[in-house]
Amino acid sequence: MTASKMRGRIGYAAGLFGWVALPYLAGSVLSWQTFGAGIGPAFFPPAGVTVAAMLLNRRSLWPVIVAAIVVAELAVDLRYGAGLGTSAGFALANSVEPLVGAALVLAWCKGPPDLRERADLARFVGGAMVLGPLVGGVIAGVTTAITTGTWSVIEILHWWAGDGVGVLLIGGPILLWRFQFRLLRARMLETVLVLVAMAGLTVVSFRLGIPPALFLLPVMAWAALRLDMIGAVLCGGALAFTANSMANAGYTTFESLDLRAPGQLAIAQVFIAVVVIVAMLTAQEAAGRVTAVQQRQTERRERARLETLANLGQLLSCALTQNQIGDAVLGQVINDAGAQALAVALVNDDGTALDWLAMGGYPNFAAYQFHESVALDESTAATDAVRTGEPVVIRTVAEYRRRYPDNAKWMVASGGAAVVSWPLTAGGKAIGALVLAWADTQPLDTAQLAYTSAVGTMIGQALVRARVYADEHARAAVLQAAVLPTSPAAIPGMDVGVSYEPADVEQGLGGDWYDALELPHGQTYLTVGDVVGHGLPAVEDMAQLRSAGRALAFQGLAPAQLLVALNTFTRQASNGKFATMAVAVLDPATATLAYASAGHPPPVLRRAGTGTVIRLAGAHGPVLGPVERAWYREGHIEVCDGDILVMYTDGLIERRGQDIESGMARVQQLVAQWSGDEPLPAACRQLTQTLAPPPRDDDVCVVAVRFGAIDVNGSADR
Repeated sequence: MTASKMRGRIGYAAGLFGWVALPYLAGSVLSWQTFGAGIGPAFFPPAGVTVAAMLLNRRSLWPVIVAAIVVAELAVDLRYGAGLGTSAGFALANSVEPLVGAALVLAWCKGPPDLRERADLARFVGGAMVLGPLVGGVIAGVTTAITTGTWSVIEILHWWAGDGVGVLLIGGPILLWRFQFRLLRARMLETVLVLVAMAGLTVVSFRLGIPPALFLLPVMAWAALRLDMIGAVLCGGALAFTANSMANAGYTTFESLDLRAPGQLAIAQVFIAVVVIVAMLTAQEAAGRVTAVQQRQTERRERARLETLANLGQLLSCALTQNQIGDAVLGQVINDAGAQALAVALVNDDGTALDWLAMGGYPNFAAYQFHESVALDESTAATDAVRTGEPVVIRTVAEYRRRYPDNAKWMVASGGAAVVSWPLTAGGKAIGALVLAWADTQPLDTAQLAYTSAVGTMIGQALVRARVYADEHARAAVLQAAVLPTSPAAIPGMDVGVSYEPADVEQGLGGDWYDALELPHGQTYLTVGDVVGHGLPAVEDMAQLRSAGRALAFQGLAPAQLLVALNTFTRQASNGKFATMAVAVLDPATATLAYASAGHPPPVLRRAGTGTVIRLAGAHGPVLGPVERAWYREGHIEVCDGDILVMYTDGLIERRGQDIESGMARVQQLVAQWSGDEPLPAACRQLTQTLAPPPRDDDVCVVAVRFGAIDVNGSADR
């Protein structure tokens, strides 16, 4: 270990010691002075600090936490007159308690608990709140018995209840903070009002002797429904702090019970814990129902977007002029995307300005302001997208005002709140921009942007077709070059090689395609496909399927789900009416490759360690297009550093007089002969030349991917 890493670990340990010891000291002093009612702590917040610290840190740091507990406990106990033996016993009890609670919760939850999940909440309550404090209470009871010579179950109950409620009301918010603090920040005033209302009503209830549930449960329910679980537990914390302070001042609500004061205080803590847990369960139920509604809404939006893409694909496939393209986009996209306004702009022949091809949804005065063209050197969302080749995404009016202060007045006057300007490209060069505007603030999440990207890709493809439609070969060539690069884009942590050889060598046109695309969260989308036919219709189908596949992959669909959605798209939007396709998605978080096939030859995987070649034939389904409500099987396989995935189209293995099985076996044999570290582009070309030399009857596309290192946590080495 280097000196710098050692210093970093020592510094972190020292910081952890301070973060545990200081709150422990403060909470202990508060417990003795404010929550003791003259008989010792009834509500012990440090119990929540210590167990949360252990749950959120690796076990090798637990000795640091125990040291902080011992130092702080001895300091406080000795300060308040406890003997050294008693102080040592209490330090042992408060050290063993979080160790037992954290160890049980981690074992049951397989890691730090997510209290938003009902099962994890139950495990947290059972391990950290019940069993851990119970063990601590028994040790403290033994310590007290040795010191005083008397044994008392009430004292154990007193300790257990005070520490248990401390775990719930202090440890709970700490564990929930990383998941839900944004909700509190968004509703800061409401949070403060709820906490103040809870504290105030608790004081009133104790002073007037009114049953606390009468006032407190409605406030707790409001906190649970509006502020989720963290609001409920914080509200419970306000209740516990206030109720125990009132008890310390001589006001109690359980004096009618035939119990000594420690027992009454313990029952009060149990009452608080039950109220809070019920509120947390209420919050879980409410959150679950809200999530279900949101999921249904999201599914409806995604279905509508897929239908829009299919319809737009049909319309654009028939549009042969720029005006027809503009009309199709205005008629299909503006409402289905949810946007209130839309504009399509193209770079003029001189390359100096953007000319508006189509514009709809804008107020007349705003449309008139930009009715002709905009110089490319002006600072606007559309021109920036064209100049940089990158989308411009603006979610609020304030953000628009910061970026484009000169045009903000038109944004405000037209009632706009969010804008996306997406570059329209051909051959890697921006030729225009698609602008969508919303009257309401938008999240502009991955799904919305993926939809916009797919629309922009379709518009770009249609514009390319419109510019060269008089010459079929030129149109097909430009379209294929626009959507099918000659070499794959670089993907961190992967080595990708491609060989693409069309059957028509002179024109270079075909329906085979491939894609290698980095997805959000580090995943990678890999595919090869083949549409029926050659020439312009095949290239059009290839372009639409490749773009639609990209959009679906960006939405996070698994391979089998992606093929189901693409099957519907193929039936509605393709010329040939069917295609084959193999899809694979690498998830570095699990080092797992998910794959599926729609009537396509199965990929093969060469293992780096043994050189063994595996045929991934366990996931298959019908070809895309002809089958309604098609279903596809999905396979999964773990991959390792240096493994090579080879995907190919049927032109590599189909020969007159040779069955397909022989061709696939020949692919496995040749890939098995690879050394494992050869340049993949050259290896793909050699495979093509060996198995499918010219003249060819069909297009051939071969993609080979060598996976980078996968670390112990399952993340790709990037």
